[in-house]
Amino acid sequence: MSRPRRRLVLLACTAGACALSATSAPAASGSAPSNGRGAVLSLSGHTVRLVEAGHRVGDVHVASTRGLRRGDVVSVRGGRAHVGGHVSKLSFLGRIVRSSGHGAVVRLGDGSTFSVGGGKPRAKRASAAAASVTINLQGLAPGQVLLITIGTDQQGNVAITIKVLPSATNIGDGELVVTGAITDDTGGGEFAIRADDGSGLRFQDPQQLLEAADASLCDTVEVGYHRDGTALVADALRVTGQSSQGDCAGGSAGASEVDGVATAIADDGSSLTVQPDDGGPVTTIPVDDPTLLDGIQVGDDVAVSLDDSGTATDVELLDGPGDGGGGGDGGGNQ
Repeated sequence: MSRPRRRLVLLACTAGACALSATSAPAASGSAPSNGRGAVLSLSGHTVRLVEAGHRVGDVHVASTRGLRRGDVVSVRGGRAHVGGHVSKLSFLGRIVRSSGHGAVVRLGDGSTFSVGGGKPRAKRASAAAASVTINLQGLAPGQVLLITIGTDQQGNVAITIKVLPSATNIGDGELVVTGAITDDTGGGEFAIRADDGSGLRFQDPQQLLEAADASLCDTVEVGYHRDGTALVADALRVTGQSSQGDCAGGSAGASEVDGVATAIADDGSSLTVQPDDGGPVTTIPVDDPTLLDGIQVGDDVAVSLDDSGTATDVELLDGPGDGGGGGDGGGNQ
């Protein structure tokens, strides 16, 4: 008997987009740790890529991959893979890095990439069902998360489907994610943030994710990214709010400005004491630059701008009606 011909069957997708072919790239350095239990997605040398719980992908190293095949359910102990069953359908998560009508590249949870090709079936003698399917990947955008399912029947026929999930979905432990406030939104294929831990990070943005999200200076964002050598490349960006810290404080966080009457000025210009107009307690404000107090006298109405630490960054003299003071050229500090 001749062996049954294998064919690729394409199924319609949730987002109106389907995969024609899928190939996984070599595992990236710094792969996500694997718990050593799952279904085999692919094999490369002594590395087994597993689909683990929650559709997450991770790599595990074994002494030998001989006899293993996609879909085998394995547990790895002492560097040996023990097969405990086989599944005909694998579902795993990935985030789109780039996409076009010709295909898409998806980043998996272990940091590797997975290529999804578009077009029409190329088999010379494709079945009528397969030949009637046209692949459309135009609906996919960088940053989107996909649930990719590969199914195989007893004859070896393969069906690949995809489903678009919320972009906030975490695709795995190997996905790098950071949150912070935008400090540079000039564009040009780059942007920068101040991370929540205070560090500054600059990202390459080849997909113009900053512009697509309509993000701007002082927006707080969640960035999914990967490393390319020393560069950080943004894969996804989501605006989560507005920062009220540091240079983004404006008038929204705490007391960024104090208006009131100057009641005392340090002899060395290191501080200014103000009785706030709003009836609050008398406040002594540190001043880093004594020249800010030039021309300011006790009794003057002032507006004091503060930085995030409460230090004066500007002292403006306010001219009150008929107060007759402050605006002239006389008077030193008291």
